[in-house]
Amino acid sequence: MSAAAVAVTHAGEAPGLAPDPWTKGCHAMWTRVSSVVLLTGMTLLGPTLGTSEATHGGDDSRPAAVFYELTEEAVFRPDGFRDATSALEGKAREGSALCPDGLQAYAKRFFPEAIAVKMTPRCRVVAIGRSVVDVNPDSRGFGSGEISGSFWVVVNSVATNLTDAAELVVMNGSFTGQVQVTDTAGRIIKILPGSVFTTTWALPGFPLSLPKSAFFTGTFRLPFTVHHVAVYLSDRGRLVPVLPDERALGDPTVRLEVNFD
Repeated sequence: MSAAAVAVTHAGEAPGLAPDPWTKGCHAMWTRVSSVVLLTGMTLLGPTLGTSEATHGGDDSRPAAVFYELTEEAVFRPDGFRDATSALEGKAREGSALCPDGLQAYAKRFFPEAIAVKMTPRCRVVAIGRSVVDVNPDSRGFGSGEISGSFWVVVNSVATNLTDAAELVVMNGSFTGQVQVTDTAGRIIKILPGSVFTTTWALPGFPLSLPKSAFFTGTFRLPFTVHHVAVYLSDRGRLVPVLPDERALGDPTVRLEVNFD
């Protein structure tokens, strides 16, 4: 360790190590290189590159919920199906089926003051899902499949560590649906009408008739690379850059947009 790497404490921060000049220089150089790569890619893509759909103005233009695939384990079965399990996390608009009006406020009152639930503009939702899709090009059902899994609406609190992600469960349930790959490159997978979220549990006393079902449709957008820039494909055929908060440990993630009927 360099003699310049000494323990320091800043106001409001925990003690840590001050990086030496070499480390700081490498970090700055990597930041500049990353910026140049992104800028160069965006210049090459030109007018085909759109802004992230997550930044569109007005609630009417936004999905009711957006999830990102944090992990996935997949196998190709001998019968021609791809069988995968994924962990997802995302946010749902208040007033939607995954974020009922008043749920977070009720949670703040429900738990003891010491737990200290933190309210947010949208509900945080985590899910474990399974997808089984026909990937046999000779099959009549090529590109079709089904999804299923469980979801949990969670809140953050002092008792569960405000610094990391929300984890205190306030509502949960399951989901099922049918999917179809809609483009030849497999970059867009549609969740078909008739798919359903079913809430089976909420905090005791919360005014929600259970079980409660909500039909939905949605779109999986798989990231791909164009001129060294990770992008999604929009429904209008435009390239949408993968933003920094659409990555997991640096890797671009599959984006799932959900709309309720």
